[in-house]
Amino acid sequence: MYASEKKTATLVYDRATTEFTADDVDRFTGLVDLGDNYEFITVEIPALDASGVVTPYVQWDDLIASDPVPVHALDDDATGSFAHATSSGAGGIAVIFRIGGMRYLRMYVGADQTANRIFYIRGFNRMAYGT
Repeated sequence: MYASEKKTATLVYDRATTEFTADDVDRFTGLVDLGDNYEFITVEIPALDASGVVTPYVQWDDLIASDPVPVHALDDDATGSFAHATSSGAGGIAVIFRIGGMRYLRMYVGADQTANRIFYIRGFNRMAYGT
């Protein structure tokens, strides 16, 4: 297996400036550069004020102004797609998300928070690097 270093991503609950034009920017963490392209990420989700959907959003570049997009995957019979997301309130869980070979991402929380939240993220591929 090939894995990245552990990265931190901070959700600033009262972000005053708009970094990009997507939804509610204070529900997103800062931009994370995994250092390489990864098929999966493991995310340690912190305790949240309100249970909400936690979703990885990816982007093609490292520009702060780029709008991230949610990751969707086709279902088993390729007739529809679903967002890679989970719900969390109490925190203290680690979730594996498939991100499809991306390098840059933000985590999104579907509920407003009253304090900053820190997520820990590690990218990984199932096969060793270069194989």
